[in-house]
Amino acid sequence: MSDIKDLRVAHFDSAPKIMYLAKEMLLSSEKINISSTTNSAAIGARAAENLVRFGYVTYENVKTETIIENNRKRIRFVITIKKTPEFEKLYNENAELRKKKDEERKASENK
Repeated sequence: MSDIKDLRVAHFDSAPKIMYLAKEMLLSSEKINISSTTNSAAIGARAAENLVRFGYVTYENVKTETIIENNRKRIRFVITIKKTPEFEKLYNENAELRKKKDEERKASENK
């Protein structure tokens, strides 16, 4: 399982940011881990749930880990997600939509 890329969630990240980063990582990987601490677990879970709901990924595994470093406990929440067969199609459709919205926004700013 060590060959799976890790996307680490910080307490100041947002679910949309994590969703974007996860999709970018999944372009070159079949699976990734979304790992978070107790302070950022809700953000990571929300991002993973949205990706599942939109059809980009499925859940592979959900677990907690306790790591002891320098006599301190660190608890991690790790969600392993795997991209669906529809991932590429959905990613490309979303990229086109985002490009179109950017063009519309630039056109309205130039008026």
